[in-house]
Amino acid sequence: MNTAPHITRRRRAALLLLAPCTALAAVSEAPSHLDEIVVVGAKTARPRWSVPAPVTVITQERLQREQAQSLGDLSRYEATLESDVDTPRFGATGLSIRGIGGNRVALEFDGVPLPQQFNVGNFADSSRLSLDPAIVKRIEILRGPASALYGSDALGGVMVIDSVDGRDLVEPGRNYYAGGNAGYFGGNDSAMGQGTFAYAAAADALVTSFSYRSGDEPDNRARGVASDRVDFTQWQSFSKWTHDFANGGTLRASLDYFQRAAGSDLHALLGFGRFATTTRLAGDDQQDRWRATVTYALPRLGWMDEGSVMLYRQDDSSRQFTDEDRLGPTGHALLLERNFKLRERGYGGELRTRWNFNSGALEHVLVSGVEWDDSRLTESRTGLSTDHVSGQISSTLLGERFPLRDMPVSDTTEVGVYAQDEIILGPVSIVPALRWDHFDLNATTDSIFTDVARMTDLEDDDLTLRLGATWRVLTSLALYANYAEGFRAPPAADVNLYLDLAALNVRALPNPDLKPERSRNVEAGLRFDAHGTRFEAGAYYARYEDFIESRARLGTDAVSGAQLFQSRNLAEASIHGVEAEFEQALGVLLAPLADFTFASSMHWAHGTNEVSHQPLNTVTPLKALFALRWKSHAWPLAADLNITHYAHQNPTDFSTGPFFVPPARTVVDIIMHWKPTPNASCHLGLYNLGNQRVWSYAEVRRLAPDDPRVEVASWPGLHANFTLSLRY
Repeated sequence: MNTAPHITRRRRAALLLLAPCTALAAVSEAPSHLDEIVVVGAKTARPRWSVPAPVTVITQERLQREQAQSLGDLSRYEATLESDVDTPRFGATGLSIRGIGGNRVALEFDGVPLPQQFNVGNFADSSRLSLDPAIVKRIEILRGPASALYGSDALGGVMVIDSVDGRDLVEPGRNYYAGGNAGYFGGNDSAMGQGTFAYAAAADALVTSFSYRSGDEPDNRARGVASDRVDFTQWQSFSKWTHDFANGGTLRASLDYFQRAAGSDLHALLGFGRFATTTRLAGDDQQDRWRATVTYALPRLGWMDEGSVMLYRQDDSSRQFTDEDRLGPTGHALLLERNFKLRERGYGGELRTRWNFNSGALEHVLVSGVEWDDSRLTESRTGLSTDHVSGQISSTLLGERFPLRDMPVSDTTEVGVYAQDEIILGPVSIVPALRWDHFDLNATTDSIFTDVARMTDLEDDDLTLRLGATWRVLTSLALYANYAEGFRAPPAADVNLYLDLAALNVRALPNPDLKPERSRNVEAGLRFDAHGTRFEAGAYYARYEDFIESRARLGTDAVSGAQLFQSRNLAEASIHGVEAEFEQALGVLLAPLADFTFASSMHWAHGTNEVSHQPLNTVTPLKALFALRWKSHAWPLAADLNITHYAHQNPTDFSTGPFFVPPARTVVDIIMHWKPTPNASCHLGLYNLGNQRVWSYAEVRRLAPDDPRVEVASWPGLHANFTLSLRY
């Protein structure tokens, strides 16, 4: 009988906590954004409010509206996301979440892990982003450690990418769909074309798609430095067949192929550092990836409310050929030819089940499964040196004798068993999860790699725990708290990599004593959505043990004088940060503004090496975004004004040498949309309206202040993109 005053006090307290974002919005008890269904947080469909961690959802519509050319473009308007970029030649190679990248973010396409990123020096770098967004239906990003569900590679978070089905495209009452996209992108003078056909009948559906892109190097605002020249072509084919069985099961079989080829004429490095006597540097690169996947969604069987079996096979290969003209020690002109090859072949699968049941007043959503992945990583380099005067040909370049492998052929087997039980009591949800991982790395010798003393096998097991809680205080308000552990087994490249550049006095050593990385993350936050106001905010603290710093500089060898590099474990490191998102329909506040919406988001983090008490340079500076969106209710027109602010990174750790730290900068973009008919739409974007000199901190923090690549790494100035979509 005394509950009414208590509920009133609780509601008042909750609204006072939200005063900055709700003072102008009345609390609504209608269904809200909190009820949006997401999969990434539990590996099964659950309402967003019940996930005890921040989740970002990116739809196909948003990808088209923002004119995304690649997965690397996802970071443009996401505060916690950054692209890992390695020079114009190689482009975007990966993604980082909250400053954690370098293969520490799990990337999955239809449940299949995308290949790992690998690099050796200036001449070799493979990309994880071998996927065109044209076939993407939806992307969900879980921020923070997710190893309790996704295993070793999810130390920093996970990105789950789903492809389109035929039934997603074919409208009710029809049997087929045909559509296409075309576009021009001024930032790299590229063009794209994409066509999709889909068919759907009573039990079967088919979709097939082909996309093609070609263009040049990214434009820049370089001063006093000759820019690198790159010409690329990229194409992707994709097909998926879906069959619904009479018993309720569904079979999906898909096949996709991706290829990117690029030719480059590199000018920036000529005459600098190790390229002081180089007169020409050219590259010819190609990456090929194919994947076949079969998934069977089981019918409901007794206790099992949902189940699926997935099997896959994929192959990813990179070939990068480099020509260099330079003066040798004798003053003769030399032609140096280098050929780098990397191949990652893998196969595996997953069995996943969900069981909904009650125990007294408690509801349970129990998700469990088994994952298995086998992969083989093969890397090699060959080279020839030709003396233009004498005509002498040698397989020794700068002290290296080719062919060689920087690491042995490496076979990796990973097995994971996981379970998560969402325990629901009214508006409160408790989510414990536990996963066991087994990791086995086997290195083998062959005709090229024969030094047994330089290779190590590893075998390890790990248990990771997650314990989360959510409380839906009101229909419009949910609070969450989360403790999550992360785990990452030492990669083969860090354990066994050996590189000896005698002519440059540089040596990278293997480290057989590397330990797995582990993390413990605590965070809490809230989600609010009512009457046109949406607000999400959270704070986190992560502690990392044995964090692997790849090819860290150790110092100088006392005997040879060589600069030594080796991957090593940092005993302890920590990262803490805050993030927030806010969106307000302005028509709620003032009727004449009914066509406008204001949105903003921000992320700030700071990392510390707990041994040296120096800042972690991998953590990116504060990033804040502001957007004013207009969508006419009277005309088929819309526009987005986007303002992105990148703060100056401070403090930084220069103990191993100075590097370029970009100044603070603010970028203004505007994208205009026109949909003249339900089956046609076009988008015109104007980017960097201020024509500013802008850099990505994540890209240039590896470069010395006087490195000419700093200038080349500057972003494009004012440029325009135009895209057109048609469907029938």
